[in-house]
Amino acid sequence: MIVIAIAIYALCALGIILSIHRIVLLGIHSLLDALQSPFLIAICLFAIVLLTATLIRSRYLVTDTQFITEFGFIKSAYSLQKITSILLDTDNHKLTIYMGEEYFGVVTSPEWNNDLVQAIREKNPNVEFSFTLSEKKE
Repeated sequence: MIVIAIAIYALCALGIILSIHRIVLLGIHSLLDALQSPFLIAICLFAIVLLTATLIRSRYLVTDTQFITEFGFIKSAYSLQKITSILLDTDNHKLTIYMGEEYFGVVTSPEWNNDLVQAIREKNPNVEFSFTLSEKKE
């Protein structure tokens, strides 16, 4: 993730630098020129802000009544009483949280999976927990 974030920052910086260079070197001679470079700069700045917010503020939170996911500006809340079961895929260390027919995936550090499941089950003891086992491939 860090390598991808660095690559995105580098591409955005390159896009901003090239756009400014193009404006300074070639000037603005048409409506397309007036829209193209500033638009690219705005998109790059937006990507930088969005990525920074996601890196700074990404977390899972269990309150008394809700399971909350935050990824930068994107926040979702799920009622703990609607959660019916949690499945841990031991191959890729992902949790799948089921709410009846609906479900969503949760990716954490493998060391935190048990703590997250335990926090949810403390607030809603009716949540079933299971995990997958697969055969070792040679």
